[in-house]
Amino acid sequence: MLEYLIKVTNNTLPTALAVSLLLAAFKNPLPPTPLRGLRPFKASFLCPSRAFLTGFMAALVYAALKRSTGFAVREYYDLGVLLPSLATSCLLLALLWTFLGRGNSAPGLLSRLAFFCVLATWSAYCLPNLLLYPFEFSVGRDTIFDTIFLYKVIGYLSALLLTFLTGWTLYVLTPNKKTKKGPSPTFFAVLALLVMGVFQALTIAQIFLGRNLIPRAKWLTSVVIWGVSHGNWFLYALVGLAFLFSLFRVRETPAEGSNPAERRKKKSEARRQTRLALGALTGLLLSLLTVTVGQSHASRGVELSPPLELPASEGRIVISLEDVNDGNLHRYVYKTSDGTDVRYIVVRKSETAYGVGLDACDVCGASGYYQRKDQVVCILCDVVMNISTIGFPGGCNPVPLKYAISGGALVIKTKDLESEKRRFR
Repeated sequence: MLEYLIKVTNNTLPTALAVSLLLAAFKNPLPPTPLRGLRPFKASFLCPSRAFLTGFMAALVYAALKRSTGFAVREYYDLGVLLPSLATSCLLLALLWTFLGRGNSAPGLLSRLAFFCVLATWSAYCLPNLLLYPFEFSVGRDTIFDTIFLYKVIGYLSALLLTFLTGWTLYVLTPNKKTKKGPSPTFFAVLALLVMGVFQALTIAQIFLGRNLIPRAKWLTSVVIWGVSHGNWFLYALVGLAFLFSLFRVRETPAEGSNPAERRKKKSEARRQTRLALGALTGLLLSLLTVTVGQSHASRGVELSPPLELPASEGRIVISLEDVNDGNLHRYVYKTSDGTDVRYIVVRKSETAYGVGLDACDVCGASGYYQRKDQVVCILCDVVMNISTIGFPGGCNPVPLKYAISGGALVIKTKDLESEKRRFR
């Protein structure tokens, strides 16, 4: 239960909060456009529901291809979504920033087109995991309603409900007029776009570096590694923005009025705003506890045993296949000529194939990997590896290590380990 409560919250909450703040900025009616018949904000082909549907259809196509074929590669899908998303986010950010002091949102058809594209691409990036997670649920041998399956479903649905209610409350508590207390909704939308833009830029750079699509500049690699190791900061920033947004909405409706009926109406509206704001703050607190305390509790049992040091003879290390045929991840270490400990891993992938690589990757450095049930997981960024891809370059996969099979054993040359010692210094 806790596993999927954390997974779904981590996957969905940042996008939900950013979308809610953006919707709040575009909630107030916009000036008419030059096009006849195009209604402000609710134009048939530019409304948020159409944007979400567009993103959902893209995610559904990817999820179907991922489940039924080996053609779909998540990193290339992400590039196809994030590149236009970053471009339109920058355009929308510039438009909102330009009109920040003049009203709640930028007027004109261009801002609405950018708004539509941002919502569609954010949805397309967020939704594939939500569609694929249910396929990871274990099913009992005799019945689908076994306890483990039920707990995972409860965690999955609870996270979805919590995220949706939090985002919906943030949007609903925005009054349908210019805010008179605190920064306008547009101010928070601008900051949310900035946070999401930086996150998207780092993700794009990570994919480019992992796939060797750009030169490995030292400064860029350092920035990406910092971004990966501090990925939760973007979520915390969005939670902080939503928290402040909710605080400024508390009792912002004045209780004055020209007659008792009007004063009662305004007091009722003030109480409603307060209840909605408190609901949003409660949802934010529960979500934050899930991704901090819950995550800490779930990962407390990750304890790595020391890697095994094998003797080298004539420039070779020999590992018996019988020692690694159990399907588990095996960790080894080799001490180089200058005393550097170079770690490497071995896992059996199939009857005839083995995954052999360094206990390090091009993006996360020498943080290493561990086994969680039947999965191999990066210690730094918690990305799950498909065991069949270990031994191939790219993404967060271990850096491949050359090996040969001879006489019922894996043979690794020490010179190949010596050449990689820079990664472990």
